[in-house]
Amino acid sequence: MNKFTQLREDYFNEDTLRSFPSLFLEKYKEEHRFDEKEERILDDIKDSLALDTKKELVENDLLGLFSYLGQDDYLDRFIVNSLTKNCRMLTEEGFDRKVRYYLSQKKLNESMVFALIDSCIECNRNVLNKEIIMNLLTNYSKQLDVFSILIDYFYHFKVDGYEAAIYDWLKEDYPINISIQLIDLLIELYSLGNLDHNAVAALIPFQKNKKLFSDYKAILNKEKVAKTTGLTILQSMFYGDFENSGKGNNGGIAIFLKTLGNELSKSDKVSLVVTLTITNEWSTNQSIMNYYSGNHLFIRVPIYIDTTDKDPFLKKERFIKRAVDRFLKKVGIEPDIFHVRYLDNASKAIALLSKEREKKFVFTLTPDPHRNMTNKDGTLKAYSFNEYVQKVNKIMIGDELISESDQIVGIGNDKVKKELELYFPQLVKEDKKETIWMISEGIQADSDFENKTEKGNQPNELRQIKFKKGFFDRPIILNVGRLEQQKAQDELVKAWGNSSISEVYNLLVIGGDLENPSKDEKKMVYSFEEYFSEHSQLKDQFHHIGALSNENIRLIEKKIMEHQKQYPQIYLCSSKKEEFGIAILEALSQKFLVIGPERGGVKSYIENGVNGFLIDTTNWHSISEETKTIIEELKNNPVAFEEIQLAGEKTVKERFSMEKIAKEFLSFYLSLKRSKVNEY
Repeated sequence: MNKFTQLREDYFNEDTLRSFPSLFLEKYKEEHRFDEKEERILDDIKDSLALDTKKELVENDLLGLFSYLGQDDYLDRFIVNSLTKNCRMLTEEGFDRKVRYYLSQKKLNESMVFALIDSCIECNRNVLNKEIIMNLLTNYSKQLDVFSILIDYFYHFKVDGYEAAIYDWLKEDYPINISIQLIDLLIELYSLGNLDHNAVAALIPFQKNKKLFSDYKAILNKEKVAKTTGLTILQSMFYGDFENSGKGNNGGIAIFLKTLGNELSKSDKVSLVVTLTITNEWSTNQSIMNYYSGNHLFIRVPIYIDTTDKDPFLKKERFIKRAVDRFLKKVGIEPDIFHVRYLDNASKAIALLSKEREKKFVFTLTPDPHRNMTNKDGTLKAYSFNEYVQKVNKIMIGDELISESDQIVGIGNDKVKKELELYFPQLVKEDKKETIWMISEGIQADSDFENKTEKGNQPNELRQIKFKKGFFDRPIILNVGRLEQQKAQDELVKAWGNSSISEVYNLLVIGGDLENPSKDEKKMVYSFEEYFSEHSQLKDQFHHIGALSNENIRLIEKKIMEHQKQYPQIYLCSSKKEEFGIAILEALSQKFLVIGPERGGVKSYIENGVNGFLIDTTNWHSISEETKTIIEELKNNPVAFEEIQLAGEKTVKERFSMEKIAKEFLSFYLSLKRSKVNEY
């Protein structure tokens, strides 16, 4: 029995006012212990969540939460949510006085300061006097999160009298996104006509990226304003960038949303598709707004995010909501439909914005982290305190997004839908029974791709790659994706190198930003170096390439397939789980023999032994043993493995071409806006 799914089912079958996280906290603590401080924080989280379902709530209940602030970022976020939901109860004598008292203190926990100011903005309580503001600026002007939300406070309440200070701050070495915030504040307070454009243009970040400055200036001058007359769809993509696939946290979702947006925008029923992300680090000549097809606009919103935080969107939830709202207004975009795809606080921000604007809200639902909450025997898995509260937060966001959604998308087929209903029992309730559509992700058809690439010679990016001599003379195991622990390329290297697989196959790994690697990427690259320092005899049989464009990866895949002979060319996805797997579809389309993880959504289109294989990717031992078995069974039997490869290619052509998937999404979006669309 899966104890987590049983808890979910019991909860949604009982008539209770408390939230599921409260129940889960209670049950989890029956089996797992935390230290005294952690136990206290969990009790405080339960208390704060309990207020949301209290029948007779009074202001003192809310003010009591102030004493909990500053202990934990997740607890702070729950408290801000409780205060914001109950703004109508907050009085000058209670809330305003309490906030002034705390913010008057000389030294205060930064998280607490952020939460208090965030609550003031959300509840529209202009409580900070000049003395408090000067105290905050003196103590926190170098604490970037606090400084950033102070600017937000100035903007929201039009706090005047700081023009000279703002120009002085612009001269300091603040991140570009905070500098842009300061410029926006100047314009809001003192108008565009009074802006010292020369001083702004001279900012070092704008000198480094003149494209960013010209884009921003055009937006300020209303030159770069999107004109929309029909259906406008906004899809958020907070873990990716079209220009950085395979780098950092950029995965297959960027490729999918780029091609989906391009395809959707071809329809005469769609005025504009906006794909929106947050960009914190700006590379040379990176633009704020860029059209990737006639009506598909990619926007990088400049919002300061501290990426060193363990959960960087957590405390910025409502800050992101406000910043995105302002940016969309600035460029004249009014989405009809907001679509999010992750259970995180950035997605929650977009959900809140859609409801404030009274627009349709949809999201793509996956059971993550739900399917990973138990051990193999069904008992609740033990996590560290930080991991645990992070998962509780995601679970709570998932339930909130389901409740707030106008429609839900599940990735895959009816088998996946049954799994979603297992983890989200509320989907079978009357009010949500008809809200879920099952739509798969997809890839660009091979014929369209070839039309784009056959006109030119091999791209410079590929010509610069120096493959080891004779590397393609042996069969290849290929792996493409971000470099991170979840993708488990380090386990793949061990599975290959520590077994007889390396006697037959070379291993090619593609992914990662090798010029400006993240912490995860550095760790993964180091694991490769460490392994081959101890197994130097395998060095020439392994090749790691940094992230490449989708088009260039396909060219490499075609090159590999030209050499298939005695053994099948293999694409092996070593991820501990994979929600869907765009890179897997790409490999299937090129007739690779695909081996993927049994955990996740790959099983919705891979049938074991028919069009590919599913294996246990828990560790390198299981990857190695199960891959060896597959290779042995297919060795010297080209008919057998070619039949499986052809079946894989057929699966993609029949079910996952972007043209087909885009039609399904268009039908889905039009069903949401049918009455309005008929007016166009």
